[in-house]
Amino acid sequence: MSLEEKFSRVAWGFSERSYANLDAFMGHRLDLILRWGAPLNPGDRVLELGCGDGYLGCLLAKCGMDYRGVDIAPGMVEAARERARAQGVNAWFGVMDIHDPSIEDSFDAIIALMRTFFAYTREPLKVLRWMRSHASKKIIVDWNHFCPLPLREAIQYVRMAGFGHVAVRPFLVPTSRKIPAVAQRALYVLESWPRIGLFLTRKKFSVLIKGEP
Repeated sequence: MSLEEKFSRVAWGFSERSYANLDAFMGHRLDLILRWGAPLNPGDRVLELGCGDGYLGCLLAKCGMDYRGVDIAPGMVEAARERARAQGVNAWFGVMDIHDPSIEDSFDAIIALMRTFFAYTREPLKVLRWMRSHASKKIIVDWNHFCPLPLREAIQYVRMAGFGHVAVRPFLVPTSRKIPAVAQRALYVLESWPRIGLFLTRKKFSVLIKGEP
């Protein structure tokens, strides 16, 4: 079964089924996208690669971003469009294979948070170079320990793509179970301690990699 078929079949309600603590997970993603590194401001253009069912895209649009989201699965794009319609959100969604990009516009930021960008991308350096040529402020991609590519090599790919300023941080929000708010606040604090935070990513958490010109 192709990725297009696999994710189209599970598109409706995908975010609600996939994240035990959906509000905390997506809210933290949103905050980091807006504030980590070069800040994003209302009216900035944001492209999301692998937008899924549009949950994060709708949040970004509500914050005033000029948002576009693309996904390889037509079912996901249909679900994202319906989510935006239901919420009255001005967000654009379309079908696109990131290995054969059809968008030529420029953006302030391009994000690709797929649990592990480097596992879903056959040619990560080629895609990262495309992102570099189309993003003026920053890109953010993700990685986790289930990816066959070591983290140090993933970071090197981002540098090789032409980003002069590369930063890494852990993303410590569980996906499969909801934890008490006090425990989640403690994990947020540990994200600012890279040595401890990155060690914890071995327990099924993700790592975010940011590239800026």
